Amino acid sequence: MNIPQTIISLFPHAQPLTDFIVQDDSDGNGPYIAQWHLEQPQPTEKELQSAWKAMQPTPESQIANAKLSKTAELNAACNAAILSGFTSNVLGANHTYDFDYEAQTNLNTMLNAIIADLVSEPIIWKASNKLQPHTIDQFKTLFTDSLTHKTTNINKYWELKMTVESANSMEGVASISW
Repeated sequence: MNIPQTIISLFPHAQPLTDFIVQDDSDGNGPYIAQWHLEQPQPTEKELQSAWKAMQPTPESQIANAKLSKTAELNAACNAAILSGFTSNVLGANHTYDFDYEAQTNLNTMLNAIIADLVSEPIIWKASNKLQPHTIDQFKTLFTDSLTHKTTNINKYWELKMTVESANSMEGVASISW
């Protein structure tokens, strides 16, 4: 048992070395409360043991914490996958397209400009790190490809998250990966 940690759990405002001192005389009897300066009564050994036991994580709480961690890990992996860009063959061959936040905004803005009939062909857009001309139809297809990329990753996240939520063991949670 960690006596200082248990005391702080029982008395959250208690300050070690000011409100109490735990000491171990190295005589084989282990640590004990050597000084007590709080107004509340000093806890008994039985009260400390009971509080320490209550502080220990249960298998259920460990699984719940693992699920929270795994969900956060999957969320980060999903975001990274989305932001890493996508491939489209809209120009007749596979090209990679940026899809960070700025690129997403720019794609949306250009599509709105196309819909509002504010732009004409060719639409110059970066594909495989080179400026490439796109027709309006090609750009609309490119936009569709970007949506497919994003929704595919989001759907994968939600499916994996549901698998995490249905896991009933630490091993089950740990086995789930992006």
